[in-house]
Amino acid sequence: MTYALNGIPFDNPAYGWLFRSTSKPLADLSNELSSVPQQGRHGVLSPDPGVLGAPTIMLVVQTPRVNRRALLALAKRGGVLTNLYDPGDVVVEFASASSTGYGDADGVVDVALTFRVPEAAARGAEQTSAAVALGTASVQVTGLLAGLTLEVQDAVIRVKGAVTGLQVTDSAGSWFTYGGAVAGTEWLRFEAGTGRAFKTTTDVWAGGTEVSGAIDFGGPRGLFEISPAWGSDPTVRDGRLTVTTGTRTGASIQVRGRPAYFI
Repeated sequence: MTYALNGIPFDNPAYGWLFRSTSKPLADLSNELSSVPQQGRHGVLSPDPGVLGAPTIMLVVQTPRVNRRALLALAKRGGVLTNLYDPGDVVVEFASASSTGYGDADGVVDVALTFRVPEAAARGAEQTSAAVALGTASVQVTGLLAGLTLEVQDAVIRVKGAVTGLQVTDSAGSWFTYGGAVAGTEWLRFEAGTGRAFKTTTDVWAGGTEVSGAIDFGGPRGLFEISPAWGSDPTVRDGRLTVTTGTRTGASIQVRGRPAYFI
């Protein structure tokens, strides 16, 4: 199997399908940058680091004509694209298809399938970090979402009390704060994907009493995200956070999320 959509391989002898080398599964990536000119100065200012546009990928599959419609039906549904070469699942949307026939009555067909990747990323399996104790006013948390190459913008951060004056800052400068106190019997859960926060009195990752009004967040792209960080070796990457508190007693932090990767 090279590539598969919803678990059905495009190299598939049962249907006579053959994944073709003319495919272009590696997307062209485009970073959409903002530019602010300054009168009398060369160049422009970049007020933010930009966001990736939704790329497209193109897969070419050879099929007997009798199974062409089955291939198109599979592609039209879209779904989860997987491959042997890179980690992560890619959620794709069907964009277009074109067919080139060969032989008598075009009995064999090359079908070029174009898919859009709305999230602009592949996503790995969900990881939940071990709890890290918040024993001092400033604690470094490393080793999060190992292997990521893109910002994770939908992580869930959970803090076990008791703490006051909580601020969590990513290595690239995004942050969130909680303006209230978290009691020793409470967990505060911040969901970066929605910007909402909840308190619970049990060790759970859902539900609770909403406390979003006491949350503030921001960063280079205006939201909280976990960015890839590394030292001298860019092949070894992880997410890194700095957690500061005004007061703390028996407190800890955990992170749950799915690594994000370039297509």
